[in-house]
Amino acid sequence: MPSLRELQQDFAATLLAGDGAAPPFATIPDERAVERMAVYRRALFANYRNALAATYPVVKRLVGAPFFDAAVDAFVDAHPATSGDLNLYGDTFGAFLSVYPPAASLPYLGDVAALEWAQDDANRAADYASSPQEVLADLTLMAPADLPEARLALAPSCRLLASRYPILRIWQVNQDAYLGDERVDLDAGADRLLVRREAQGVTIERLPAGEHGFLASLATASSLGAAIEAAQNADAAFDLATALRARIADGTIVGVM
Repeated sequence: MPSLRELQQDFAATLLAGDGAAPPFATIPDERAVERMAVYRRALFANYRNALAATYPVVKRLVGAPFFDAAVDAFVDAHPATSGDLNLYGDTFGAFLSVYPPAASLPYLGDVAALEWAQDDANRAADYASSPQEVLADLTLMAPADLPEARLALAPSCRLLASRYPILRIWQVNQDAYLGDERVDLDAGADRLLVRREAQGVTIERLPAGEHGFLASLATASSLGAAIEAAQNADAAFDLATALRARIADGTIVGVM
C-alpha cells in the first residue's frame, strides 16, 4: 500500500505528465481517470498562467497571450513550483525565456522579464528603517585605515540589473497609461538599472556604469574597497563622494557592517 507521500508524488507527477496520463493508483477505469486528471491539469496550468501573467504583464503584452501561455506551460514543465505560494513562483522565468527557442527573435525578452521580476520582488521585500545621519556618522567614526574593509548594506528592496538592450524604454512604452512615441531603438545602448521601493512605491532608475558597478558589488557583500575598484573598472571617472552622499541620502545605502 503506497504511503500518503507516495500518492501525492504520483499525483503531482501525473499532473505534469501531459494529456492522456492517469495516476498509477487510479481505482476507476483508465478513461475516466484520464478525464478527471485533465480537469485538474487544466486548472493547474490556468493558475500558473494567471500567476505569471500578473508578474509579467509586459512580457505577455510583447508576445501575445497564446505565445505567453505556451511559454509558461513549457516553463512549468521544466521548472515546476516547489512551494504552494504562486506569488513567489517564476523568479527564473527571465533566464528561461533567454534560451527558449521560440523567443530567439526577441533577444531582449528575458531581460524585460528580469526587470518585471525585480519590481515584483522589491515590492515584497522587508521594510527597513534607517537614518542617513546615522550611516554617515558610522562612516565618519571609522578609522581611515579600516574604511576599505567596511561593508555597506543596501536596503532590502534594492535590485540591480544590467542589459545590453534598452529594457526600461521597452517596459515604459508598454504601460497601459503610456502616451507618446512607442518606437524603441534596440541599438540605443545598454541599461544599468536600480529597482527599489520608496514610500510611494517601486521606482526604477538608470545608473551610470560606475555607480552600477559600485552598488552591484556592495549588493554581494563586497568590501567598500572592492566596490570602489569595481566602480573604477567600469568608469575611471567614478566619483565616490558624490555616489555615497546621494545613495545614503535616498535610503539605498542603509547601514555599515
